[in-house]
Formats: sequence, structure tokens, C-alpha cells
Amino acid sequence: MQVILIGIGLIVSLPIFIALFTSFKLPTEVITYPPRVLPTEWTVQNYFSAWQSNPFGRFMINSFIQTSLITLGQVVFSVLAAYAFAILEFPGRNLIFYIILGSLMIPFELTVIPNFQLISSLDWANTYQGLAVPFLASAFGVFMLRQFFLTVPKELHDAAIIDGASNWRYLWQILVPLSKGSIGAFAIFAFLSAYNQYLWPLIITNEINMRTTQIGIRFFMVNLERGADWGAVMAATIIVSAPTLIAFLIAQKQLVKGIAMTGLKG
Repeated sequence: MQVILIGIGLIVSLPIFIALFTSFKLPTEVITYPPRVLPTEWTVQNYFSAWQSNPFGRFMINSFIQTSLITLGQVVFSVLAAYAFAILEFPGRNLIFYIILGSLMIPFELTVIPNFQLISSLDWANTYQGLAVPFLASAFGVFMLRQFFLTVPKELHDAAIIDGASNWRYLWQILVPLSKGSIGAFAIFAFLSAYNQYLWPLIITNEINMRTTQIGIRFFMVNLERGADWGAVMAATIIVSAPTLIAFLIAQKQLVKGIAMTGLKG
């Protein structure tokens, strides 16, 4: 079984390795036929070209701000909503939760036009709030964290309330520390999803100083007569992919632990 998993992992990782090796090739070697995986002469010039040919630093800052706002918003709002649906009692609780859960079946493409019209009416195009606000809430996050909160003994909540703790204090001082694994796992999911967005930033921004890294890669493509500088494109791709890889390597134990600890109690 381990041999099979390693084989699948190598197959999945093959495009990443090809992009990495291509980023160190000379322009003439990139189009050599038959193609070679490893460069015969290594160079880092592609990385300098990728960084200097466009305001790549600005792209990175925009992506960082957008991703940070979305991740923070989704974590905070998901924690609050999950607590309400898992712990509190109020009329229509289950109905509202099922409606939120049903929104997971609505493709994002169906909401692009309404979101664009709303953001445009607020004059938020080419702004950070325009990039982030439509994604500050996550139905998946509410579901995931609610499932974990339901596994925490209800007697713990009752004891805290008897001792004089408010719901707010119980949530942030008791429940959240107990749920660090699940919250951390969801934060990684939210980070990866926000950082890898392409369609929405492409639609809502038309100024180059508000583009994100995913959109910025497109600017490394030149006209068809000259072709594309694939070495620089692959270098830009590696630079853009680095934050997600680093985030996963740092938080992989927390991610696996959070998924394993997330219960399926209804």
C-alpha cells in the first residue's frame, strides 16, 4: 500500500518538478526537442526576470492582504456561527443550518454576476474590500466546526454557565482552546482557497496595481508572434506556489490532527 501511495504522490508531484526544473533552464533549452527534464546549464535569471518584468512585489502584497482578510473573516464568523448552531437553542436553528448547508451545492459561478453587481454598486471595484468581502463567510467552515463543537460534552458548557461564565467567555476561553486543531485545519483550507482564487480577482480588478499573484502570472505571457518566456513563467509559478507549500509544511500535523479530531456527530 505504501508503494502505491508513493507512486501516486510522485505522479501528482511530476508537474511541480517539471515546473521547478524548467525555471532554472536557459530560454533556448526550454524549447529544445526532445525535451529534457533537468537543465544542462542551471540559471536563476528567470527568477530575476519574473520579479522585475512586472510589479510582482505588488501582486504578492495584494494576495497577502486579500488572503489574510478572507482567512481571518472565515475563521471568526465560522467559529461564531458554529457555536450558535451547536450549543445555543433558538427557534429555527436546524432549518437555518440546513439552508446554510444547502448553499454548498450552489456553484460559485452562479453568484459571480450578483456579487459583481453588488460590489460595483458599492464602488468597491479595485479595492481590497471588493476582493475579500464576498468570501468572509464560509458554509463549509460553519459545518466543519459545528461538527467538532458537538463532540465536546454539553456538561462542560452547563458547568461553565453555573460557575458564572457567559456564553462569550465559554466560547473564547474554553471551547476555542479545545478546538485549536479543527480551527487550525479550517484556517489552512481557507488560506489555500483564498490564495488560489483566480476568477473573482480577474473580474473585480482591472488596474494592474490591484492584481493578485494568480492574475499576475498571465502578464508573463507575451504576444503569439514571440511566444511565451516559459522559463520566467515557470519561475513566477514557483514563486506563487511557495507560500502554499510553506503553509502546508508548517501546518501539516495540525491539519491532519484537526481533520481526524473533527467528529461526524449530527
